[in-house]
Amino acid sequence: MRETRLWSWHLLVIPIIIVLLGLHFAVMHYAPVFYGVSVEEARNFETMIERGRSVAQLVLYILLLAAGLYHGLYGLRGIIRELPLTPALGKIVDISVIGFGLFIFAFGTYVTWWTFSFKIGG
Repeated sequence: MRETRLWSWHLLVIPIIIVLLGLHFAVMHYAPVFYGVSVEEARNFETMIERGRSVAQLVLYILLLAAGLYHGLYGLRGIIRELPLTPALGKIVDISVIGFGLFIFAFGTYVTWWTFSFKIGG
């Protein structure tokens, strides 16, 4: 039952990733259309940081990070668990994948928050 629930979540995050990644591409790569600026200005560091300071962007990035990490790491775990492992080694794999995922999520959230709170010239 637990494995079925985890697999279902693995499949359910696919449309979430598609929507969030689509929003990311739309805002970042079509900024001249949405913000009415030139392409050169849209690629400017200050403009990029200003877009990153939006609360909507912060939420979008953290959700995209969580969905992408879960989908990718659950898939990696599944590949590794198909190897002939002892139950103890399987548990070590599970704990390692969870620990690595939490570390990367914490680091990614920190970087996203740093960008959100970044002050230009200060």
